[in-house]
Amino acid sequence: MKFGALAACAALLIGIGSYLGGSSPVAPKPGPIIPPATVQTIQPSAPAESENALAVEPTLAPDDSAIADTGAFRLMENPDVCRSFYAMPGLKFVDASDEPEIAASIALPEGSFEIDLTLADLQKMFWGKEGKPKDMEPDTELPWALYWGGCTVWARAIYDGEGKLWQLTVHGEREGDEFTLRVAPGQLPVDCCVVLSDEEEATADVNGVPVTSYHRIYDRDGDGKDEVVCTSEFMAGGYGYRFENIGAPQMVGETYDREAAIYFNTLFVRQALSDGGLYLDEVARNEDIPAWASEKLNSLAQALEYEEFAPYLPQEELPGYAQFVGNKDFGGRYNYHEGRDNSLFVRWSRNYDDVEVEVHIPEGKSNDYYEHKLVDAGVPESYDWRLYDGPICDSVPEEYKVNFYKPTFRGSEMSLEVVKARMREHDTGGEICHFYVLHENGVVVGYDCAGVSAEYVWSLVEATLPAV
Repeated sequence: MKFGALAACAALLIGIGSYLGGSSPVAPKPGPIIPPATVQTIQPSAPAESENALAVEPTLAPDDSAIADTGAFRLMENPDVCRSFYAMPGLKFVDASDEPEIAASIALPEGSFEIDLTLADLQKMFWGKEGKPKDMEPDTELPWALYWGGCTVWARAIYDGEGKLWQLTVHGEREGDEFTLRVAPGQLPVDCCVVLSDEEEATADVNGVPVTSYHRIYDRDGDGKDEVVCTSEFMAGGYGYRFENIGAPQMVGETYDREAAIYFNTLFVRQALSDGGLYLDEVARNEDIPAWASEKLNSLAQALEYEEFAPYLPQEELPGYAQFVGNKDFGGRYNYHEGRDNSLFVRWSRNYDDVEVEVHIPEGKSNDYYEHKLVDAGVPESYDWRLYDGPICDSVPEEYKVNFYKPTFRGSEMSLEVVKARMREHDTGGEICHFYVLHENGVVVGYDCAGVSAEYVWSLVEATLPAV
């Protein structure tokens, strides 16, 4: 991924979901109870003991084969207990369904890197440096009062180029419902955010910590059914927390039930603030920092000084764009990140037209993405814009949609005719095209060109191919 703006709602999220069915009431079993939080008004929607608020229906052992290679792990089911919790914080959860939402654009720190966190890491976060207590009764992998049992969980930390924690994400899912915890040092996590008209109205005091909570009800996934999205955010122990859940994993009721979703969110806040925040010392730094380098490029001549990239770049300034070289209308960057990225791009801009050439030299598995996008030049239906009229979602056959916008071609299959098949009308005039070329040595070159002819684009590609 080249350095630049990332969509927060997509780049930093890992999608998940969950649902819990009910069972007959059972007598409470003795087990670890969180030290009481400051006693406030009990959430009016909190179910009473007799309402079987937290009963769990036994399920078959899950098949973990599908998540074996994703860094995810599945938590054991919650103990089969029924209990209402005391000292539930009286969070306000104002209705923010009609409040505006701002989509954030995030530039990750230079040299940033990501690692998967393990179950043992999470156990230390919730229980302290020693991790999971011995001889727990009932036995659970994380505090059972969270009601995360049975969920599939991903946990990842992003560090900056100096090894300092930038943001931590824990994401869980269970049969349609989901939750996401984000934690950042010194500030609330960077994210798309809802702009509350009255933040004070949404804020409650929990053990001296202001907690802002709100919920939204809308059809989030287009399935014709409203979902409840609950969010709580606060600062504690020098870290900012944002906990969001869609529905109520492990709670009785339908996934769109507002009271269950609010209750599930409140359980996390109660747990996290029972001792002033989570234990994060173990993940605050990472000394195993991959080698990295990054440089802004101000001219084509500067880019050509990178010898291993030079054969795949234009050798001359772009005709008609050259007068902009040296100012804001030319841009480029070199990026290297050990095991993840070795790339360089140059871009010329003129009004609404851009011509960009990006070169990716294999570094670890960095080029696998482009190989997955390979199409066969002998199957025009998989890439030829001239065969379709209208947007990709409406006109291109299902089997070709995923890669159609910017497919990858093998260098040996490239020709002027293939380039012409990729040209389409630009909404501000002229033509535009997007595609990658995979060379035999594994190098991938991407082309995003507007305001130039197919013949010019082909001249850029042809110059990178072996002489016939």
